[in-house]
Amino acid sequence: MKIGVLGNGQLGQMLEQSVTDLTDIEISLYDLRAHDDALLAEFLKEADIVTFETENIPDHIVSLVEPVKDKTLPGIDALKTFQNRLLEKRALRNAGIATADFAAVTSLDELEQAVDSLGLPVVLKTTTAGYDGKGQFLIRSRQDVEKAWQAIGGRELIAEAFVPFVRETSIIASRDRQGHMVIWPMTDNMHHRGMLRYSLYPAQGLSQQKMALAEQYIRSLAEHFDYVGTITLELFETADGLIANEVAPRVHNSGHWSIEGAEASQFRNHILALAGQKLEPAAAIYPAVAMLNVIGDEQPAVIADGRKNVYRHSYGKEARPERKLGHITIVADSVEQRDLAVAQLAVVIPAEIRDQVM
Repeated sequence: MKIGVLGNGQLGQMLEQSVTDLTDIEISLYDLRAHDDALLAEFLKEADIVTFETENIPDHIVSLVEPVKDKTLPGIDALKTFQNRLLEKRALRNAGIATADFAAVTSLDELEQAVDSLGLPVVLKTTTAGYDGKGQFLIRSRQDVEKAWQAIGGRELIAEAFVPFVRETSIIASRDRQGHMVIWPMTDNMHHRGMLRYSLYPAQGLSQQKMALAEQYIRSLAEHFDYVGTITLELFETADGLIANEVAPRVHNSGHWSIEGAEASQFRNHILALAGQKLEPAAAIYPAVAMLNVIGDEQPAVIADGRKNVYRHSYGKEARPERKLGHITIVADSVEQRDLAVAQLAVVIPAEIRDQVM
């Protein structure tokens, strides 16, 4: 079976690498950045199954994929929904999943009305093409309203009530064509300037009740879309429960730890689900795991090389500020052992947030 992946970035490459031992599956990657209509048509024709590494696919390309929607997994409906934060929030509510209060915004007047109804602070976001903190503005006071509109206005936006959260976490699952699901353990996720900097397993102190609620949420969402493949639900933990933040209809940065830290990775099970093969267990195989993103400068990460139970992944990208260049995974026999290793590699973590993991 030939599976065509729209996108050849690090996620596409890790999807390909996850099944190199399976001779009955061939992975082909399409470079979205060098798009050509004729090349895409040939790519789609040759693939038995079409999938994608990112939901941020231009509308023009999505329209060209529509004719082969019957062999596109996850489905085109899921792709279109989770491309748009407004549609996403409505889908989450329809699936019975709690979200922040929100309002659609297309003008400065509507933004002012949204601030009145939602109360301050408000997080203003573009509905499309936002990732890693891009296309967002935190409105803390009335004086920020016009600044926010000048910064990202003039297009469809969504205003969201600010959620006073305890931490950010995520739950990742794979679902096969028969509806069977495997779910990875949840992680603590720390962001800095809108970008994920590290994920820690286990999510310390997260109650069994909240973990069960997260599992209920992701099952409900996947069933709602008759989803096939890997799906990620990012969540805010609050004093009262869990509030959905965003959905990624794909493998996700916070699940990279699963390559070395789980029985099967999120990447492998995504491909197995698409191919109609049996999913493999998603249980952790170590008591504690950490995943540290390498962003902006890869040179500090070389201190990870040669260390026991430490794995460095380089994406082969040209360095530039705020660009994900790779990640480091630490596997350990205890939380204490993991955190000691994290402290030794803390040079890759921004100084402002080091004390939260050390």
